[in-house]
Amino acid sequence: MKKGIVIFFVTISIFLPALIKAQHPPRTDIAVSIGSTLFFGDLGGANFIGRPLFFDLERSLLKPVGMLSYHYQASRHLGFRIQASYSGVAGDDQLIEPKQLFAPEWFRWYRNLNFHSKLWEVSVQAEYYLIRYEPGNMDKRWGPYLLIGAGMFHFNPKGLHQGSEVALKPLHTEGQGFPGIDAKEYKLYQPCIPMGAGLRYNVTREFIIGVEYADRKTFTDYIDDVSTDYVAQADFNNFFSNDPASAALAYELSVQSDLIDPDGLHAQVTAPEAQRGDPKDKDHYIYPTFSFAYVIGQRHVNAKSQLKCMKWGGSGGQSGVHSKKRK
Repeated sequence: MKKGIVIFFVTISIFLPALIKAQHPPRTDIAVSIGSTLFFGDLGGANFIGRPLFFDLERSLLKPVGMLSYHYQASRHLGFRIQASYSGVAGDDQLIEPKQLFAPEWFRWYRNLNFHSKLWEVSVQAEYYLIRYEPGNMDKRWGPYLLIGAGMFHFNPKGLHQGSEVALKPLHTEGQGFPGIDAKEYKLYQPCIPMGAGLRYNVTREFIIGVEYADRKTFTDYIDDVSTDYVAQADFNNFFSNDPASAALAYELSVQSDLIDPDGLHAQVTAPEAQRGDPKDKDHYIYPTFSFAYVIGQRHVNAKSQLKCMKWGGSGGQSGVHSKKRK
């Protein structure tokens, strides 16, 4: 967490001088973006394991995302923005359709866990334009760019228990913070690093449309509350010794394979210290979005308009009707 905060403020300190020393006149715009949230964690994947990106998604669990951005074009190759977004993520092992007993995807299906969470994010991002671009400039309409930044996001994984939503973090479903168990408690506020690519197009001097594909690298594996190993019921009883109801609820939500295997034929798969998740790969999420922007800064004046202005006595012109001296 501290590392993420340091990254966030270091990024701002790098970007800020460039904003102050930016070339004039500035170009600013406000953008609204919509799209989808692609989540990659221990829960929520497709039938097979190890497939890249879109091929490892359960499409029925895709959630929409909405964004609001303030964009500042510091030069023709460099832009900055502050962005806020709201979206959601989810995962459900029961949507997996295993081909056969003990196939790689069968273990996730047998695990039988589920979660959902809202995601709030605020970030500062820098854009590097591959060609010269100015918002609202009709001579430089196209703006392909690469982006990188730093941000903070909030999540709160919840599971379903007998039809009701239950927050999972307070239940320590993998023994996070338990004595003798090597699993640290996680924070619901986490840093992230947005990175990706996009394209902007000036429709008019005031309106811009764009497309973007941006990944969010995170430093947590607990967006879905699944990361390490199963914990024994006795550990929950000891930790919640003064609250037997919470101990029972925590254990029930940590191990749910008994709902599809009540006789315990394969109970060893979800026994204490058996693998529940994969801590090697951190969770991350991707936003493919489409944006609409309105230019609010000084507009670009193209060469023809400037010539016309000079001809009829605009700023800088010495000829024309308005430049004659009165006698």
